[in-house]
Amino acid sequence: MTVFTPVSLIASFREEPSLRRPGIALVGLLTMILIGERLLTMAVDGVRQGSSGFPVWLPELGSIGETIVFYSMLFDVLKFIAIPAVLMWFAYQYGRYSAST
Repeated sequence: MTVFTPVSLIASFREEPSLRRPGIALVGLLTMILIGERLLTMAVDGVRQGSSGFPVWLPELGSIGETIVFYSMLFDVLKFIAIPAVLMWFAYQYGRYSAST
């Protein structure tokens, strides 16, 4: 029986390339969500206070309200569907690695 510890996980990243893809995907998703939600919050606060218009770098879909709802729902899908799916992928790959060693 293999005991899971963070040190064994780091060592398995070095030994097994199939664990790197889900790990990189997870880090990418988390980074995208954290930065994206922060940028969306800053954009919405600027529009709500009337100090600025909607940012040019953020594609607008219909009205500003529809755009905010779309991006909020996109980040919710990433948080509640994509991250659990990547975690399952990571757990599956780690299980296969642990079973073979």
